[in-house]
Amino acid sequence: MRYERLKDIIDLAVRLQGSRAGVTLDEIQSDLSVSRRTAERMRDAVEWAFGPLETVPSDDNRLHWRLRSKALRCLLQITVAEQSALATAAAALERTGLQEQATKLKGIGAKLRAVRNVASAHQDSDLEALMRVEGLAMRPGPRQPVDAGLIELLREAILTGREVEFRYCARTTGRVSRQRLEPYGLIYGNRAFLVARNDWNDEPRLWRLSGMSDATLLPERFDRDPAFDLQRFARRSFGTFQEEPVRVVLSFDKNAAPDASLFLFHPCQTSEMHEDGTVTVCFEAGGLDEICWHLVTWGKTVTVEEPLRLRRRLAEMCAALAEHHRPHELR
Repeated sequence: MRYERLKDIIDLAVRLQGSRAGVTLDEIQSDLSVSRRTAERMRDAVEWAFGPLETVPSDDNRLHWRLRSKALRCLLQITVAEQSALATAAAALERTGLQEQATKLKGIGAKLRAVRNVASAHQDSDLEALMRVEGLAMRPGPRQPVDAGLIELLREAILTGREVEFRYCARTTGRVSRQRLEPYGLIYGNRAFLVARNDWNDEPRLWRLSGMSDATLLPERFDRDPAFDLQRFARRSFGTFQEEPVRVVLSFDKNAAPDASLFLFHPCQTSEMHEDGTVTVCFEAGGLDEICWHLVTWGKTVTVEEPLRLRRRLAEMCAALAEHHRPHELR
């Protein structure tokens, strides 16, 4: 038990040094499942062992602490399992066409293996063995390679607050237009998207990176909306469709309940198990068509309770699909 607590203190020191925004006592309590008093003692132990903590300015009326110390360098060791997880993440990025990000992760792995306490013949053989027995399941989905130069250009525009201009091909109509936008951020999913606004739409919207070409970084700068939150923007949708969020209530029968209770449909979802073995999942999101596309995979094990228009849309979609695949002699 004492050794576990020592490991917790070292892990806390690592987090305090690696967090730019700092760590609060509430976060220490939650992450380590300890009392307030124990959290305070652990914070004090880190300061005693590794040097003074500094407070980080914040606007949430809570104290945030951060550690700046060189003492941790000799204590940290990157395990074979951690290196394997990094390689798996790089492979997952490659699978979705994000080659530039995959290359960067591979570069990080190479640098980690080059530093002290990481590189050794024994670890290299263990890593090779582990990679042979771990892999990624084949997952159907779009794989559209994204130009690394385009991502670098967009990142620079986002960080410097400069406008960008590019040719854009709409996915549904194939219409090509010239767009001049104020970039706010990047979102990665099955596809990569730029979140940006233009003069004719105050609300930021999504633009597919695979639909962009001839991108140019412009000298003109713009004032980013300080109230815009990229994570909150992303959570509004189911997948990547941006629509006005609605309350979605899904009921799963007892056969599907074990899987549905563990399934992440949306980051803000709530789940409730019932005595009859069924489970109800609730969340708020836009993108009704994309919700329908996913619900089809659950078949008759799921029932749309709310909203009614989602239930109707799913019924229409399934009826059209059934008609399309009906044998010709039965039409």
